[in-house]
Amino acid sequence: MSTRIADSALRGDSQPALHRGPVGFRRIFPLAVPLGLGALFVLAQWQGIIPQLSTETGLVTLALVSYLAASVLSVMFVIQREPLLERVTIVMAAVGLGANVAAWGTRGLIAQHYPLTNLYDTALALGVTTAAATLVMAATYRHRFVSTITLPVAAMFLILASLYGNQLTEMPPVLVSYWRPIHVSIAMTAYGVCALTFALGLLYLLKDGMKTETLGLFVMLVPLLTYVFLSGGRILTDGAFEISLLIHGSRIPVNEANTEFLRATIPYVGQVFRLALVGSLAVILCFAGYLIAQRETLKAVGHWLVRGLLIIQAAGLGLLFYEMKVASPVDLIVPGQRALIPAAWLNQFGPQLELHYRGNPVGIACIVVAVAVTAFLAFFAWKRERILEAVPSLSTLDDLTYKAVSVAFPLLVLMTITGAVWANESWGRYWGWDPKEMWAFITCLIYAVFLHTRIVHGWKGRKTALFAVVGFISVIFTYLGVSFILPGLHSYATL
Repeated sequence: MSTRIADSALRGDSQPALHRGPVGFRRIFPLAVPLGLGALFVLAQWQGIIPQLSTETGLVTLALVSYLAASVLSVMFVIQREPLLERVTIVMAAVGLGANVAAWGTRGLIAQHYPLTNLYDTALALGVTTAAATLVMAATYRHRFVSTITLPVAAMFLILASLYGNQLTEMPPVLVSYWRPIHVSIAMTAYGVCALTFALGLLYLLKDGMKTETLGLFVMLVPLLTYVFLSGGRILTDGAFEISLLIHGSRIPVNEANTEFLRATIPYVGQVFRLALVGSLAVILCFAGYLIAQRETLKAVGHWLVRGLLIIQAAGLGLLFYEMKVASPVDLIVPGQRALIPAAWLNQFGPQLELHYRGNPVGIACIVVAVAVTAFLAFFAWKRERILEAVPSLSTLDDLTYKAVSVAFPLLVLMTITGAVWANESWGRYWGWDPKEMWAFITCLIYAVFLHTRIVHGWKGRKTALFAVVGFISVIFTYLGVSFILPGLHSYATL
């Protein structure tokens, strides 16, 4: 009986009895309990009931491990349909959410201000909102299949936070405003719900018959673009992966304008990633050739290349971590910069140089994402039919996507409005065509088009699912891409 219930829940079949009375109330426990316990843990520290932690790192690690474990268990449940795996998945996700909430709140106690000021704080918050949106979906609709996508996304946010580092810095004057917790909290909540719309939209496209090779064309753009732009294009040109060197957590400028910083070249890593770049391009060409010419040989070669590419990328990532642990920072200084450094300075400060992930947190996070999406493509190609059997009907996915976007869009609009009010308080104008403002508006526009075309023109299915996927890509670019690529008034969000 329990197996039939699990199967019907995956297919999206209704189970009215499960929504009545105490059973329905018990289903909110995986969401309410971790939120409550995490908040109580922070409150107990604040009131001195328990000693205040000196760092939240242990809690972040617990949350990350829990999210990763829940992701693996979720995939196993989708494939094997074992009800015990479903229950353990939710328990691990709840543990991760509780630890994530506790970590974020503890960060605020340590920093002595509302913890939404930099990339580290917001990444922790995004882990909370993404996991919470997943558990809301599980509690409200009993659809837990989305955790196979959303929980890895939550884990990626915590990986980004861990790479960025939790160093405390003085808050820029522009952030000293009561609008900061209001605006940024709304933004992080909206982005977490957008991650849910992305998962639902992507699953719809796959369920609707999108070929694995078509998916591969777009997925392989992630590693391709990552390795093309990583280290300022040096991987493509010289096969060199570079990372900024630090002293006491800060980068060291090597010119008077403070536009260039002291960097190190990590041995062998760039050459491995350049091979991965070539492999990504080869996969794209094979899949494109198959879709155009319908040659099965190209399809087979493309999938074998994906598996080989995954091995190469994983080896490059492992080599990167190993070299950063054992290498001497002084020995790895970029040759062109080494000649500009006075010997006296190097003798004095050389021993203090640090080779840390914070020197290139977004770049390393992008490498992790590239490995993850390649693994996703390889796994989906292997177990496609089994996975799609577990996904609910197209009508269910379409309806859930619409409901999720109906929550995300008002939050995005409110985020934009509160941001404009805050901008007027800080800079004396509501709107200044700053890159961050523009991409926030573009993101709102994408979700607005989703709702407009559905409500007014009756669009459903693949068209609107595409908007859900593209919308989340725009969210990520607004959150990270604008801060690190496009200069503007929001440059305080960068390293």
